[in-house]
Amino acid sequence: MKTIKQFFSENVVVIFFALLCLGAYLIAGQAPYVVVSDLINRVMRNSILVLALIIPIMAGMGLNFGIVVGAMSAQAAIIMITHWRMTGMAGIGVALAVCTVISVICGYLLGMLFNKTRGQEMITGMIAGYFGNGIYLLIFLVLLGTVIPFWDEEISIRNGIGVKDTLKMIDGMKGAMDNVWKLRLSQVLVAVFVLYTLFLAWCIVKRGKENKSAVKASLIRWAAWGAALVFVLAVPAVSAVVTKCKIPMMTLAFIVLVSMLCQFITSTKLGQDFRSVGMDIGIAEASGINVNRVRILATIFSTVIASWGQFAFLQNMGTFSTYTAQQNVGTFSIAALLVGGASIDKATVRQAFIGVVLFQLLFLLAPSAGTKIFNDTQVGEYFRTVISNGVIAVALVLHALNKNRQKAAQAETA
Repeated sequence: MKTIKQFFSENVVVIFFALLCLGAYLIAGQAPYVVVSDLINRVMRNSILVLALIIPIMAGMGLNFGIVVGAMSAQAAIIMITHWRMTGMAGIGVALAVCTVISVICGYLLGMLFNKTRGQEMITGMIAGYFGNGIYLLIFLVLLGTVIPFWDEEISIRNGIGVKDTLKMIDGMKGAMDNVWKLRLSQVLVAVFVLYTLFLAWCIVKRGKENKSAVKASLIRWAAWGAALVFVLAVPAVSAVVTKCKIPMMTLAFIVLVSMLCQFITSTKLGQDFRSVGMDIGIAEASGINVNRVRILATIFSTVIASWGQFAFLQNMGTFSTYTAQQNVGTFSIAALLVGGASIDKATVRQAFIGVVLFQLLFLLAPSAGTKIFNDTQVGEYFRTVISNGVIAVALVLHALNKNRQKAAQAETA
């Protein structure tokens, strides 16, 4: 009983938003295939942006609203490769290289700013995003065509100054990652389960004799996942959906690699330094850690990953607003992470993916649910704004209540 109570206490945010998603789905009444296929598309293009928030949280810097700077780095790179007419793998490689270089520079400057404003990183990141947006507008709306010689009849404004408000990626770059190789969702699920089985067998052979209780728990989880897979593939209504939906494998591989990078960093000496600084800056400094350097590196990692995430997002969209596409990056990514059960001082890769799925599912279903409830399409669309901004407030309140409840319980046991 205590274990169940503890589970609900630790996952109150996830459970709350999962129930909201279930309610929205039942009210919206959309076809399962439409929901699943759209959800896959949204998860593929938003996951990396959410992963960009994990390392700064680990380093004690809170929710990095400054990832919008990394998003603008990606947009600058896409404008460049569109002007150079680069497509395919060459376009992907050059775009990622350019946005990485720009975001490293921006991340370094942002990290220095965070070091000057310790304890105020979240509001500083928000203001830095506004300032970076001003610089971005100055370059691409004013300086191009005046101070910087530039003319491209495809993307330039008619008077020759600045870039068009809406930029359409050239043929070969729209979906450049998504369209390389696709597999059916059912095939991906089977492949993932096979890999999980092989990994579990390796762990049992290597460490099984040391901890038999852990082996037993792992086998129970394996059996549960196997039963779930059999159910998904055997039930006709569910099998029809997972067989019809497709997964862009190159985008999925990119997401997995970024996830592994985040996990790898946490296991290195640098990751230990991130955690030490996040736990207590004073103790970290006393132990000889260069706190300012560690915080700058955390910001650089976050900014670079955000630039990669924005590139994955925009190549999926194919068309984006040159001057406003970056505006909601920070808000949506932070909302998704909080929905997954993370907080301003603790976040994991697992929470990031849970949050992306729940937030995007709610964001997808809410307009239809609102339209059904109020019989007004416009009111349904307002639900998107309510969700994107309200989720952060609700999640923070639930986290605060849960933390206070845990402190009270610890005080009673003490």
